[in-house]
Amino acid sequence: MKWLAILLGMMIFAALSAHAAGDNPALTTLGEGMVSVPADTAAISVSVQSNNENMTLAQGEVQEKMNKVIDALKAAGVKDEEILPGQASGVTSIQSSSRVCKPVNNTTVCENNTQRLSTLEKTTIIRLKTKDESRINSVVNAAKSAGASAGVEGYGLSDASVAEAQARQKAVENAKENAISMAAAAGGRLGDLMDISDYSLPIVSSSDQPGMVDVTSYVVVTYEMAI
Repeated sequence: MKWLAILLGMMIFAALSAHAAGDNPALTTLGEGMVSVPADTAAISVSVQSNNENMTLAQGEVQEKMNKVIDALKAAGVKDEEILPGQASGVTSIQSSSRVCKPVNNTTVCENNTQRLSTLEKTTIIRLKTKDESRINSVVNAAKSAGASAGVEGYGLSDASVAEAQARQKAVENAKENAISMAAAAGGRLGDLMDISDYSLPIVSSSDQPGMVDVTSYVVVTYEMAI
């Protein structure tokens, strides 16, 4: 994996630097920390479709349907800033074949029948700045009443900075615990902190708990190892 290669490279670099300076060997470890906090935003996916075989006409149809849905959502209280810019489009094609045989003048005649169905779908995301389930359900129902398919895609945070700081602190503590165990396994003990950095940006994702989000942080920490 990519992060393993990066981590290995950092460990080798730290070990070579320590050896060149005549110091104790370095020990680099990865730490992970996660906190679960209440969500304050909800992402709702809204989609409309057209089965028109003429793609130009299909594009016009789905846009007209989406405009109708957006109008219905605004009537239900959705603000312009809660409608994310840009709409994703995709085409799904389904093809089925069958063989039909029938007797004609004492001879069996078979025909192959092929049917193809193409569906053009357009999707937009509504990011509601609320955790009120009644409002979320009201928006989903408004989209469905206007002819769209709609559902909650996930939950998030309007400002994740506090949760990210908490997750990072847990990641640092986890890295130190891992380093202590690794040093002890090698017959040494943990020395001074040499370097610390984020392995990646904190990750905000929907939690298994309803109405919650998980914020996960990863850090790479290097300690001096005393033998």
